[in-house]
Amino acid sequence: MPFPIRALSFTVVILAMSFPVLANDYLTNMMNIISPSQSQISVSVWDVESQKKIYTLNDNTLMLPASIQKLITAVAASHQLGKDFHYETQMTHDGVINNNVLNGNLYIHFQGDPTLKRKHLDALIQQLKQKGISNISGDVYLVAEESKQTRAPGWAWDDLGICYAAPVSNYIIDRNCVKATLTPSKVASTVSIKSIYPITMTSTAKFDQTIDVKEAQKHFCELHMQRFDNNHYQIDGCYPGNKSIRLAIAVNDPSLYSKGVIEDLLQQNKINYLSISTVSKVNQPQTVIATHQSKPLPVLLKTMLQKSDNLIADSLLKQIGRQYFFQYQKQLRTEQAAPLDEIQWNNTVPKDGFLVGAKAIEHIMLELGLPYIEANIVDGSGLSRYNLITAHQMMAVLQLIKTDEQLNYLETLLPVSGESGTLKYKKYFNQPPLKSEVAAKTGTMMGVENLAGYLDADNGKQYAFVIIENGLSPKAKKARLAPFSALLLQTLNDLP
Repeated sequence: MPFPIRALSFTVVILAMSFPVLANDYLTNMMNIISPSQSQISVSVWDVESQKKIYTLNDNTLMLPASIQKLITAVAASHQLGKDFHYETQMTHDGVINNNVLNGNLYIHFQGDPTLKRKHLDALIQQLKQKGISNISGDVYLVAEESKQTRAPGWAWDDLGICYAAPVSNYIIDRNCVKATLTPSKVASTVSIKSIYPITMTSTAKFDQTIDVKEAQKHFCELHMQRFDNNHYQIDGCYPGNKSIRLAIAVNDPSLYSKGVIEDLLQQNKINYLSISTVSKVNQPQTVIATHQSKPLPVLLKTMLQKSDNLIADSLLKQIGRQYFFQYQKQLRTEQAAPLDEIQWNNTVPKDGFLVGAKAIEHIMLELGLPYIEANIVDGSGLSRYNLITAHQMMAVLQLIKTDEQLNYLETLLPVSGESGTLKYKKYFNQPPLKSEVAAKTGTMMGVENLAGYLDADNGKQYAFVIIENGLSPKAKKARLAPFSALLLQTLNDLP
């Protein structure tokens, strides 16, 4: 442990010895010293073994959760979708195969699989070659429900062109993310993109080698990106230094992008067809040629929690909404002696938006007995600035994970301090005494630094904790001795 923190803890231990040796007294004394002076904090600590509250501070105050909200998504997905859930991407046809010709149309059905890659689609298309098909007499259709809302309300405008805020569509290939390289040139700069990416990008940005990277903000040297129709992008502005940089660009139009990828794959596999287009549904009977399945839900959730994967979280949010309200409407119609079939569902019930998924999660949380009436849930990732949750509500999720046998496995999927995920290299967590002792979900965005999970303390006890810090400015973050969450967890670790 860094000397300043250990010395600080030792001082408070001496002070606390004059009071009754109670956890709440100790934490209260310690909080008077380690609490940040400018940001707002909300804390809840629970003794797992005794199932008793140890300490709370502002735990009923609604705060921005950031990515600790993914814990809620994980619980709702486990409850509603089940561990066997997986995404399917299917290739079908409606004709007859004869003499290397598919006499009919080819369909590729997308389900919004956030892990679907170009190589998976290539493997599907190669199934045509294995069946000897080189010509399609009809058309190629990419089939998926129309995604009218691909970004949640409250997502920051500056984030929308970046891959961690990629659009959440039923069309997803390679995370709807394109990698590019910006390189200085004699005139300004050039952008290099692999030909397999069906987007266009131009640049008027300039590299200024007289400016140090650390001084860029001081000189107002920053890059800007504009997004246009047809997945065209324009880079301008300034970048310090004279070395090439890598860019990760979020696809603006996922359906158009998917169409371009499939066109390229069909061409590479030398399969001829009439035309290619996107449709929301197909009514005629079809024969399945091949199917790609994603990994099951526990594997998806592990990636979501370990890497704080926004695309997986919000894709699952939409699946939760779609399935929950289909079952709800079906039950309602059955009770009214008017069964709801799939065609009626498709024609009458909105099911693809963030609102539907968020509302489904609220219903599920209440069904599970969790206190979520006052919370404001907008997305599954925590990326929206409109999300509002209390530490008390987040603690209820951690308690449920510990007490519900069907949800116990979620604890094993959390990042572990100094070992895995977003806590592997996090300063103060990748060294004693916190190293290997914390399993928790991080939640970080501009002005927000949260942590929720479990601590195995030196006294042999396990504590569930929720630490929410909002209003943390970049300057305050840079000037602080250590993260408030690290100081508080070290304090918990020192409890008698």
